Formats: sequence, structure tokens, C-alpha cells
Amino acid sequence: MRKIDLLMLTALTAAPLVGNDLQTLADALTVQNPASGAKKLEMPVIPGAEVRILGADYEHIIDKEGNIRPVIEDTPVHISFEVQRGDQKVVSRDYAVTVPTTPGCVASTQNPKPVVIPELLNWHGAEGHYRLPAVIRVRCTADFADKFTEELQQIVHKATQQQTRIIPVSEGETADIVLTTESDCRLGDEGYALSITPNGVQLVADTEKGLFWGTRSLLQMIVSGKGALPCGKAEDAPRFGLRGFMLDIARLPVPMDYLKNLVKTMAWYKMNELHLTINNNYIFHEDYVNLKLDPFRKSYSAFRLESDVKGADGTPLTAQDLSYSKKEFAEFIAFAAGYNVNIIPELDAPGHALSFTRVRPDLIYQGPMNHDKRRCEMLDAANPETVKFISRVFDEYLLPRGNEQPVFGGCNVVHVGADEFFGAAEDYRKFADGLLKHVKSRGYTPRIWGSLNTKKGKTPVLAEGVQMNLWSSDWAKAWDSVNQGFDVINTNDGALYIVPEAKYYRMDLNHKWVYNSWKPNVIGNETLPAGHPRLLGCTFAVWQDMTDRRYNGYGIYDIADMVRDSVQVVSSKAWGKAELTTPFDEMKNAADTIGDAPGTTLNFRQQETPLSVSVQSIPMQLNQGTLAPNYHMSIELELSESPAAGEEQVLLESAWGKLLIAMKDGTIGIRRSDSMEFSFGVKLPVGKRVRLELVATRTPVEKGKAPESKNIRTDELREVTLLIDGQPCGKLELMGRNETIEAINTNVMLPLDVLGSSFKGKVYSLTVDPTIQK
Repeated sequence: MRKIDLLMLTALTAAPLVGNDLQTLADALTVQNPASGAKKLEMPVIPGAEVRILGADYEHIIDKEGNIRPVIEDTPVHISFEVQRGDQKVVSRDYAVTVPTTPGCVASTQNPKPVVIPELLNWHGAEGHYRLPAVIRVRCTADFADKFTEELQQIVHKATQQQTRIIPVSEGETADIVLTTESDCRLGDEGYALSITPNGVQLVADTEKGLFWGTRSLLQMIVSGKGALPCGKAEDAPRFGLRGFMLDIARLPVPMDYLKNLVKTMAWYKMNELHLTINNNYIFHEDYVNLKLDPFRKSYSAFRLESDVKGADGTPLTAQDLSYSKKEFAEFIAFAAGYNVNIIPELDAPGHALSFTRVRPDLIYQGPMNHDKRRCEMLDAANPETVKFISRVFDEYLLPRGNEQPVFGGCNVVHVGADEFFGAAEDYRKFADGLLKHVKSRGYTPRIWGSLNTKKGKTPVLAEGVQMNLWSSDWAKAWDSVNQGFDVINTNDGALYIVPEAKYYRMDLNHKWVYNSWKPNVIGNETLPAGHPRLLGCTFAVWQDMTDRRYNGYGIYDIADMVRDSVQVVSSKAWGKAELTTPFDEMKNAADTIGDAPGTTLNFRQQETPLSVSVQSIPMQLNQGTLAPNYHMSIELELSESPAAGEEQVLLESAWGKLLIAMKDGTIGIRRSDSMEFSFGVKLPVGKRVRLELVATRTPVEKGKAPESKNIRTDELREVTLLIDGQPCGKLELMGRNETIEAINTNVMLPLDVLGSSFKGKVYSLTVDPTIQK
């Protein structure tokens, strides 16, 4: 080998070592814990290189200039650095430093830290308690003052079982609870400080948003303390700015009242983002292809928003079973903003797009692709007309409507979907780039599902100012996405996905592991610094894959507990410290004590004592709401005449749904508020007094003892039996969906607000017994 060749080889092999050397140095810095009272972090040094702070997980405590804010309790902060030598730049690993308690703030051995969800960042306990008086004077000028007053009334009554008067007072008047914003709190956009003394409560924050989050902690403490608050001081702020939940509302109809309850529940636990998938479809098209049926015609799909778009044959884009009007959805976005929850609407294309291809079959993808059985749901990403068509659909919601604001006008971020496209990479990249630019040109921040590691190519895709859900390390890697310029959100499928009733993606069965071990900055097998400015936070996801031929009848209220419990766990990790101090079991016990958010009905009550109604006439207001299993309802009644063809007769109803003595086909059945209909397949005899009974049970299934099923994982048995004069009759079956489903396994709630609103006959008596009788 010639000498010059040897020198060139040496240079080439040494070049990467320079980068590795600098990275090694960056990951071996000496970072000292700040001294007590220090106002500035002592910066680490690398000779010949510049070291700058990249970010910290608690930037209100250590900012990018290294300034340190005083704290009332020793506080761990994770900080990372950017190291530059010449043109070369690397990012260090996280370094954990402890900011010591401010001098003069002596460590407390008095009242321990109250358990709230998510847990408080800092607490300094004092002696004694403050017990709320019977008349509570509240001084609050925030926009949410009326809402807080109403919630406080409910919570105090729940905590003390006593009636309380809440009196708003003005500046200068004596108050028991004072809520104020002050510009010098230095607690960030969402942080707050809570002070409780024997004389009352003071809550301060830099912003009204921080103040609102502080009221969540205060209300939870009132419940757990039964009206007595421990004296002390809390300083609290989130570790991550984005704390989200993604709900697939396309493949499972979800009534608006549930979404509003969900927003309140998320806010109760300081979750601040609800991502809603507006369109999607059944993905197991092979279930039809294998039966020699056309999934284009048979597979379930839905687009949940009112739309003007129709196909050439009149096919509407809007779902026909359940949809939201433009006005209704815009009002919902504003409603959520009142709870500091941002709505992220997602219109998904070019994959998961069967709703779109049914309107525009001429735009079905024609190029080469894997998973050919899913071609029917793939839009033609190679056709420029496809981007134009989808852009016009987006514009229905992005642009003003006459004198009205855009439907999505209350959203800062709009999601373009773009996941799981199985066609050519360059086709995908052109489509994604075009749609991202379109949404951004309308004044919104676009968001997209990560796919660019699978869809590598030459076509550039807009990254700056674009947010990306990192859901699969195969489709998009964390560091690659960050280095491309995307702001990223940890939505890793292995840790954060739930598919209810399925045998895969069951984060809900691993809550304890998530709480104890999962880290929001670990995405698949990659770790980003917790304070990296491009790591926005995390989102867990509930996907309704088990629809259509794999559907078992479950509804959104059947999984309400699952959703609420997942919110508790993820909020604890996204808001709380890297190492939580509240054990998992203690957190769950606290959740049971604290209960659900004020004003919510996510979980219907169970009947604890027998209910007996003497019926004088119908219709009759019962005002008992909705009962959840387990219950045994018995009603004596007589149907006077056969229902006319197509005539419905409602026996019982509530916001959850209706129990119908006669559905359109004349059979006894159930219609839920999500539009799902179930029939027992039997008719009530005419002109005969009978005893109609409905028995519903809900039983957890021990691991390994669930009924065998090809696709469905049964975690609880939900059974319902209809009896007429003591004889079981009929079998609950789903109406209006495709062919056969494996088995019905849904909770049949008992609607008890109105009796006999359209029943033609006599009702003699009604009883509901919590004791199960079959």
C-alpha cells in the first residue's frame, strides 16, 4: 500500500472518532450540585469547547442561563448540555442535580406532603390545619371564578356532607380563600404556589392557567382531608408541558356528553391535551377478503364531523350513525379551553382513509404497496388531486364560515394523520409535505404521525414548526426526528397504547409498571434528555381496532374506568418528578378517596339500597339517573296494543340511553346514546299483565380463566338476562352492523330518569334491587 493511501485511510477512520470523542466528553461532564443559596449553576468545562445548557426538565428552577430559583424543598432537576467544538455540535446525556432547600426554609417534620394526583413537586409542612367554615368567602378575579365557586360548593359538600355557602368577595375584603396572579412568581406558565395557614388559603401563580391547576390540587386536598386542610406551603409545576390523551372516536361512536365529562376528568388530573381522531376504519380487511367479500363496501368507517362533501353518487363523507355538527364541535373546543385542555383534531390521510375513498373512489392508490388487502383505504398519494381534495376537506374547518369563526379556530394545533401508508415512500413524502404546508399556511401548527424512517426518500418533508407523534421506532426514530427539526411527542406504542378488548396493546393492564418504571423521555429504545427543547411531552392512546367483525358490543362507558385510571398514571409521570415519592398503591387509594372530578358522570352509580316506585300514571319523572350493573329490575306492566309498523315505544330513559318495549321491529331492546342498538329478539305480549325483569351483572375475570375467543381478550364478563313472568327469554344481539360478531359483552346500564315517555299501556310497579337474582 502506498504511503499516501495509508494516510488517507488513517484520516477517514479517524474522522468519526473526533465526533465520538466529543460525545464521550459531553457524556462525562463533571456537573456539581448547586451549593445552598447558590443563584447560578456552576457550568462544566471542556477545554477547547463551548458548553451551553440545552434544557432542564424544571426550567423554572434552572433556566437556560443557569439561573437558579429558590426552592422550599430539595429538588432533583435533570439538565442537559450542548457542546460545540468548531463546527461540531453534540448533545449530552441528562445530568441529575439536586437544588437544595433555600437557606432559612428549615426542613419540616410537621404536616407531611398531602397526596394529590399528580403529586406535588415541593411541600413544606407546618403545624395544624385550616378547617373550612360553613360560609366560605372567596376572592378570585380569574375568568374561571364562577366555575371554581360551583366546584368548591360540590366538593365541600362531598367532603363534609354539610351544606356550605360560598360568597364571592372583592379586593380589600376579608376572604378565606384568595386566588391571585402575580407576575413575579417565577413558576412558569403552569406552575402555582399554595399557602395554607390557620387563617385561610392563598393560591398564587404567574398565569390564570397555573392558578387553575392549583385549584385542582386544592379541591382534591379538601376531599381527602374532609374539609380540613394541612397547614404548609406547596410549590408545584409540571415536568413536561404536553400531557395528552388520544382517543379514537371514529371507530367507536362517542356521545358528546362523554367527551365533556372526559375533559373535566383530564383537567382534574392536570392533563392538558385531548387528541381526537375524526376519521378511521376497520383495519382487518382480510376478514372480508378471506370470505371473498369486498372490504371497500363492507368494512366499517366513519368521519365524525358534519361535512358538505359528498361523492358523485351522493355518498356523504359524514358518518350516518353518530356525528357532531360544526357548531357543536366548535363549542366543544371552547368548552375544553375553559378547562385548559387543548383539543387536537385529526383528519387522517392518505392511510386509514376509507371514509375518503368511498367519496372519491377515483383517488384510491394505484401504485405498488405491501398489505394489498388494505388498498381500499389508501388514498392515491402520488396524485396531486389527492392533496387538493384533502386540503379542501381541511379548509371546511380551518377557514372562517361567513361571519363565524373556523370550526377549528380554537385549536392551535391540527393533526394531519399520515400514518401507516403502505405505498411508495416518495409518494408518501410528497403528500405529507403538501398537506403539512397547507395546514401551516392557514395559521395552525401542523402535527403528524412519525413515519420517515420507514418512508425514507429524497423528497423533503417540512419539519420546522411541525410536531410529530413518535409511535413506533420502526416508523420514526426519536433522535432522527429531532435532528430533522421536528418537535416530538412520546406516544410509543409498546408503552402507551391501549386497544380495548384486544389481545395486544394493553397499557391498561400494566399501570403499575408505567407508574414505577416508564420514563416519558424514553421512546422505544432511545432516550432523549428530559429537558430537550424539542421533546414536548407524552400522549397515551386508545385505539378502537376491535370494531366491525371483531366487535363485542362494548361502549365508551364500558371503558371509562380504564381511561380514567390511565389518565391518573400518565399524568403522574408527565407532571411529577422523575422518581415519584408516592407509592403506586398509595396513589390508587388516594384516587379512590378523592373520587371523580366535580360535575362528571363518567361512572354510573350502583344501587346500594332497594328502590320501589308506586306508579300512578305515566309518563313519570324518576330522576334516578343511570344505574350500572349489578342490578335486578322488575316491572309490572301491560301493553295495550300492538305497536304500528316502525313505531317505537320507550319504557325507561336517561342520558345514557333508552330501554324500549318496542323497537322499530317491535322487539324489546336497548338504544345507547352512542347510537348503538341491541335487541333481545322477543316481543312483549299484548293485552296481558306481565312481570318484566332485567338482570345485569359485571364480573372481573381471573387471569387465565377468560372464555376462549379468537381475537378478543375478556377482562370482565358483562351479562344481561331478560325475563318475562320469571322465564328467561331472548338473547341480546347487536343491530345494524355487519354480519356476525363473536359475542356480546357489554354493560347494559339501567336508565331511570323517565318512565313510560311513549309507552302505550299501564305500568303498575317498578322495583330495583341491588341483590342479584336470576
